[in-house]
Amino acid sequence: MTLLVESALGLAPDVTVAASMRNLGEHRESYPAVTPKPLLLASGMFAVLFGVLAGGATWGAIVGDPAVWIAAIILWSLATPCLLGFLWVLLRSPAVSKRARQFRVHVFEHGWVWARRSGTEAYRWDEVQALFANLAVFTAEVSSRTPYGIRIAMVDGRRMEIWQVHVDMARFGPLLTARVAQAQLPKAMAYFDKGNPVTFGDLTITDDGVAFQGFLTPWSDIGGVEIDHVDQSYLSLVDPQGEPRGARVNFGLMANGYTFVLMVEAILAKLRGVGR
Repeated sequence: MTLLVESALGLAPDVTVAASMRNLGEHRESYPAVTPKPLLLASGMFAVLFGVLAGGATWGAIVGDPAVWIAAIILWSLATPCLLGFLWVLLRSPAVSKRARQFRVHVFEHGWVWARRSGTEAYRWDEVQALFANLAVFTAEVSSRTPYGIRIAMVDGRRMEIWQVHVDMARFGPLLTARVAQAQLPKAMAYFDKGNPVTFGDLTITDDGVAFQGFLTPWSDIGGVEIDHVDQSYLSLVDPQGEPRGARVNFGLMANGYTFVLMVEAILAKLRGVGR
């Protein structure tokens, strides 16, 4: 049994130094790198399939029609990259590589440290400038919807992509998106409270409502926000009865979508409090 959440004991010196340099506070938990089983399975299956076909074609060319050599060469040219890809992924995975087993995402009070092949770097929740979250449906014993791919741009210009092949995104993804949105919300609300509109991709939050491509949905017609995960993930405004109202945008292409959701909820709660 693999323990996915580790204690603060045994943190590598480079992780501790990186966290201290960015003032990340106390260590909370750590998530190890994962073995990309779907990628291994797919490359392995294709390697076996094309390899068997190539072997059969080669045997047929030897004992039969020499013209079959063309088919054999084509099949071997397909099987070889699949086999090399399988071995490359396997040898770099935590299942085989001792070095890969040292890779971690370490969560701290004010951010996270990512130890990977390119080095160890620290990031703060409140220094994320833009976060794009692609969503997928994972089916295990029950169906669950979790972020599987996240692209991030930091205020200092650093950019990264975090996918399921890097870390257990079913656990780290929701934590990351929630912490970043919570850190961004106070700044966004402070800017909005000064009379400024706040833009999230194609959507703009204004004092009168949410605007999308020149069309304004007033706050009186908005009951909340809904994210639909069928096929692709789309964000829609819904009325107080829960029916779609106004804009419907691709959530994966929307910068800081979770912050948008929190901001709409905060404004609606404030409006209900004053009876507007």
